[in-house]
Amino acid sequence: MKKGFLLIFFLVISLLGNTQEKRELFRGGMFLHAGYITNKLDYPEVNGITTGIGGKISFRLGKHFRAGTEGYATSYGYENNEGQYKLGWGGLLAEYQFSDNRLTPVLGITIGGGKIHDLYMVEGNYIDNLPDEAIYKVYSAFIVNPHFSLEYRLTHNLNFVGKIDYLLFPGAGYPDYVANGPRLYIGILFMR
Repeated sequence: MKKGFLLIFFLVISLLGNTQEKRELFRGGMFLHAGYITNKLDYPEVNGITTGIGGKISFRLGKHFRAGTEGYATSYGYENNEGQYKLGWGGLLAEYQFSDNRLTPVLGITIGGGKIHDLYMVEGNYIDNLPDEAIYKVYSAFIVNPHFSLEYRLTHNLNFVGKIDYLLFPGAGYPDYVANGPRLYIGILFMR
């Protein structure tokens, strides 16, 4: 009798504990992205599809605002060339969550910095041991990244996310070399 009473007591307590709404501490996860980027140069010209990976973490500040950080790496392979244009960037993130429905639109901005590594093979290849000619440039840049996303709640602790952004490089002293364009992201956010 005592065991049955204790079992029912702990079952009721555990059910009541799970019915209370838990406060979200953070949300974070990983994203894959693809997009179309282009620069203003004829040689070496960046004009095509870019792909990459990255992630973010944000903390809730009230009902609608979030703050955190995010970072990504994206790369573009030159056509008919073994070179590559790579951009790694990250920064501080601020977002506004319009609602707390199952499908939630989110508007955000990231301000930070990035580094571009641009390697373009002029003559030669990586296969033989003969000297090669290449153009290699490295740039650091201040970035501003406005973005819009839709988060779909799969479970209480898991969201599927679709996102679009466009990187801006304000104040860059080499605007023709920098490749811009929209990127589409898909990812998963875990909430705790």
